[in-house]
Amino acid sequence: MYNTERQDSTNVYHKALIEFCGYVEKYFPEVAEVTVESTPMITMFPQKMGNLKIEYLPRSEVKKEFKKKGLKYYCVITPMLLKSGEFIVNVIPFRIDYQKNLWTKFKNNEIGYVSDGGIKSRFKYDCHQENLTFLGSEGGFGRIE
Repeated sequence: MYNTERQDSTNVYHKALIEFCGYVEKYFPEVAEVTVESTPMITMFPQKMGNLKIEYLPRSEVKKEFKKKGLKYYCVITPMLLKSGEFIVNVIPFRIDYQKNLWTKFKNNEIGYVSDGGIKSRFKYDCHQENLTFLGSEGGFGRIE
């Protein structure tokens, strides 16, 4: 049974992040750490899930970390959305790089975000028990470092 209020493993955003981390561990075992957007929805989530270390970073700091540490991927947990009677939470990894434009090879002062997929976690609201039930996760992506 899942909710949106509690900041523990029963939170839908926490469950979506667990599903994402499970995918990363299964398909990219060489990855030891992921950087996730820090938002009010996920203020008290754990610093580690399975074997993955999780760093929470506000979007306003991404450019600085990209230039300072060479941050390559930044994961975003989307707000829950209702589609076809199901509640959906996506976790999307974005590759970070300098933006290209038509006039110069790179815009050195701007970074861009590129995604090639993500993990979609689906939930259904149970009216009798007044909570959300996890239905499953699907999707994937080709690369993360």
